[in-house]
Amino acid sequence: MFSWGEDSQGGFRLKDGSYAAGTTGDGVHFVDFHITDLSAGLSVLAFVKSNGNAFIIRTNESKDGRRARGKQKFVICKEKIQAVSCGDDMVTLLSETGRVLCVGSVHTSSIPRTPEALCNISVSHVACGSQHSVALTKDGQVYTWGQDSRGQLGLGKRKLGTDSPQHLRALSAIPLVQVAAGGEQSFALSVSGGVFGWGRNDCGQLGLRDTTDRQTPTLVHHLNMKKTIYISCGKDHTAILTKDGVVFTFGSGQYGQLGHNSFSDELRPRLVAELWGAKVIKIACGRHHTLVMTDAKKLYSFGCGDHGQLGHGEESHPSVPLPVQLPQDATDVPQIWNIYAGGNCSFATCSSNEEVHEGSNSDSLNNVTQHCVDNMIDKWTSEHNSKTWKKIKQEIKRTFSSASCMNQSFLERRNDKHFLTSQKFSGLRLSVARLAFQKLVKKDDVWAEVEAAVTQLIPSLDEKPVGVEGLRIYLLLFQLLDVIQKHKQSTELAEAVAAAVVKLSADNLQVIVDWWSSLSPSTMVQYVKVWKKTLSTILSTSPVPCNSGVKNLLLVLQYMYNANNRTAGCQRIPEKTFCLGINEAFLQEDLKVWRSVSKNKPLILCRFPFVMDLKSKIIAFNIDANWTQRKHQKLVWTIFGWFPQTSPHFFELRLKRASLLDGTFTQLAAADHSALKKPLVVYFDEDLKVTDVYKRDFFHHLFCNMVSANSGMFMFNDSKTLAWFPSKATEKDKKNLFLFGVLCGLALYNQSIIHLPFPLVLFKKLLDVQPSLEDMLEFSPCVGKSLQQILVYEDDVLENLYMDFLIDWDGTEVDLDPQNPKRPLTSQNKKEFVDAYVNHAFNTSVEGVFQEFRRGFFQVCDRDMVKLFQPSELQGVLVGQDVYDWAKLKQNTVYDLGYHVGHPSILAFWEVFDELTEDQKKDFLWFLTGFRRAPILGMDHIQMTIRVKQVQDSSRDQLFPESLTCHSILDLPLYSTKEIMRNKLTEALIPERGFLE
Repeated sequence: MFSWGEDSQGGFRLKDGSYAAGTTGDGVHFVDFHITDLSAGLSVLAFVKSNGNAFIIRTNESKDGRRARGKQKFVICKEKIQAVSCGDDMVTLLSETGRVLCVGSVHTSSIPRTPEALCNISVSHVACGSQHSVALTKDGQVYTWGQDSRGQLGLGKRKLGTDSPQHLRALSAIPLVQVAAGGEQSFALSVSGGVFGWGRNDCGQLGLRDTTDRQTPTLVHHLNMKKTIYISCGKDHTAILTKDGVVFTFGSGQYGQLGHNSFSDELRPRLVAELWGAKVIKIACGRHHTLVMTDAKKLYSFGCGDHGQLGHGEESHPSVPLPVQLPQDATDVPQIWNIYAGGNCSFATCSSNEEVHEGSNSDSLNNVTQHCVDNMIDKWTSEHNSKTWKKIKQEIKRTFSSASCMNQSFLERRNDKHFLTSQKFSGLRLSVARLAFQKLVKKDDVWAEVEAAVTQLIPSLDEKPVGVEGLRIYLLLFQLLDVIQKHKQSTELAEAVAAAVVKLSADNLQVIVDWWSSLSPSTMVQYVKVWKKTLSTILSTSPVPCNSGVKNLLLVLQYMYNANNRTAGCQRIPEKTFCLGINEAFLQEDLKVWRSVSKNKPLILCRFPFVMDLKSKIIAFNIDANWTQRKHQKLVWTIFGWFPQTSPHFFELRLKRASLLDGTFTQLAAADHSALKKPLVVYFDEDLKVTDVYKRDFFHHLFCNMVSANSGMFMFNDSKTLAWFPSKATEKDKKNLFLFGVLCGLALYNQSIIHLPFPLVLFKKLLDVQPSLEDMLEFSPCVGKSLQQILVYEDDVLENLYMDFLIDWDGTEVDLDPQNPKRPLTSQNKKEFVDAYVNHAFNTSVEGVFQEFRRGFFQVCDRDMVKLFQPSELQGVLVGQDVYDWAKLKQNTVYDLGYHVGHPSILAFWEVFDELTEDQKKDFLWFLTGFRRAPILGMDHIQMTIRVKQVQDSSRDQLFPESLTCHSILDLPLYSTKEIMRNKLTEALIPERGFLE
């Protein structure tokens, strides 16, 4: 090997039994000495020979301050040694079996001992700082011990130190491949290139852009996605090697050890530009110098050269990488294999041509704790005897009770994609994980061990993992739960995972939300179903447990719902994916809690309405409306049922058909607002019969008259198909629009479908959802498309249009930017223009009148109950839908009073019905139910009953069919011919016939 620097050859026993003479500062020397590992500290050097024997050489200091190495001493150990690491005066050794052995300073026992805490733990890597040690176990856990003067143990609260290794739990979920230590700083490297540092940082040696010490591991953000594969530390500087052969350095630059042609400190990782173009494959840091090796086997060094440790000969530019001057007669020496730097000296080992190793610093590390997942799981699930089963159980426990092991078992290693792990990309290959889990659940005994291990793992998960890699475990647990649910009905594991998720900090939750947002829609749907199924199982029990477990499940679904809302349209899954059909009895109990004076909060209503399907929301709204109606009626319960204590029992409107609109507005304006909460009853023309027929007729004809161009209350789009609020309104108009809002609220409150040809934006505004360009496209496709075009126009096209911020809306010229009159439209402000246009149309121009409408609407309806709905749902409940399944209507029809499905009159009726035009069929629906549009929940919710209308035989052909709309009953006479039936039915369907007569 080559050696140079302080007492460079001293202490080594040569083949002939003699000891090499120590030299300092007189160049690089070749020593005929073979080693497999070497480490040097301030006062001690240790090395390992190819036979596994380890030796220690201590540096002695004379009274006059001169330092010289003593002779090498054999370390007595029954096991073969694999690696060594030196502090200032202590040595830590690692055996081939993973056992840690410590040798103290010259003043303590030279017999190696294993720390008690590590006696039964297999270790893969060790590193020493000046007075502390760090160990990485084979299952990815970190232990630290020694002095803790600057937080170098990473345990949080700074202490004097400890001789007993302490588990560093902060890194337990991250798959690590290396640990490193310098003077009083420590580092850990993840398999995906994440660099975590802690300890002393007065010179920026942690690379965190400041000089503040860290008591716990902290991610070096500047090195994210740089593909770091190795870390080396000096006393107060740090060097990083990437997979692409690039070197970054940071920390103290006092001696030029950073290689940036300066002697300044660097507080964050900086690329060593002088090495650009050369692919570096090895790095090593001494106390105040740095050594690198390229793939061409060239050595470069920089930093302190006071003891000749740079090997530059006569050159004196310590702050830039310069070649190490190997002996001139070294041309016949075998190629350089590895490099080492420590204390004030440097070493380069050689091998024969047949033994040349073409790897980098990471070679030995990348083979540590790497799982061949498929082979391992195949072994677990194959036939086994009791002896092999015991070993398999140990492997399963080691893998699935460790977040670190699970984490690295399913990384996306193709094209090194896992190195790109970030807040936007998890670095996992979830499809591989899914296949692996599917194999596991097929073997009951194997799955039982996996479940036990995962159950043990979940409570140990850190609430504040360091870096995003520690969060991968949650995606894997979600994938595992999805596979489990297809084979086993159980909620315990899902509840435990949910409890762990909700304990995470807001920042960490945001990372998981971002990862969910990047998943494929199919995967997202799978995850949502996991939590829905668990929640559905729990909600189906009686009574439903109102505990934190249910709340946690709902919160996880809330996080996923939020993630979905942030996803681009094509990737977003339908909102109904999150919905559950919820038991009516549970909704009643939840409403009772909500409406009670207690401090208990409901499980679902108001807090998590997105999990309620539309049917559940409608049921909840109607239950609450019925309770409110009873409350305002002041009903009391008797053995005969509910009876009102006060009179009147209803909110009564006494109207004349001929003056329907004026009469309605007059009576509403005079009504006590509290009376609006009572059930609505409508009387026509002195007829005091209480019937839902009149109420439905009232809403149908009133809204058809009110929301028409003839009423003059509203503006309409160009096609006259959609109405909107006027931008010019008098005080009388505002009062009428307040009453219009009351009427819309009464319709919803009294479960009536109305004719309300308004765009969706009306319902968005009621629910405090901001209008968008899509709303303009619905209301005025021509204007909407023009605005879309403006957004995509190039600069030159916009310039040739000569447009400004002046628009015409509702017959009035409007300047969208009054502070800058006639402001020209440009590519820089085009989005601002479009947003301002939409805002003016749906907000600014109608602010006053809409607030009156809104005030009237919520005078009747409870604001919180209305907010259960999404805008499109609220529109559908109030307006119905223009989707008709006439076959479903026929399928659901029942027959009474002599009729049956095969009766000749019934056969004739359906023949006549099938021959009706689509508009006539809609008129029939209005005739039957009082509503011309289908319910939002579909035709399934209409069950028509057809019964014989009892009349004298001689007059039956003269009568019209009649309906009882509140019960969807059709009274159909026994007509003598199909033709007579057709004529009477179609005449009965004339919309105005029954109302005006």
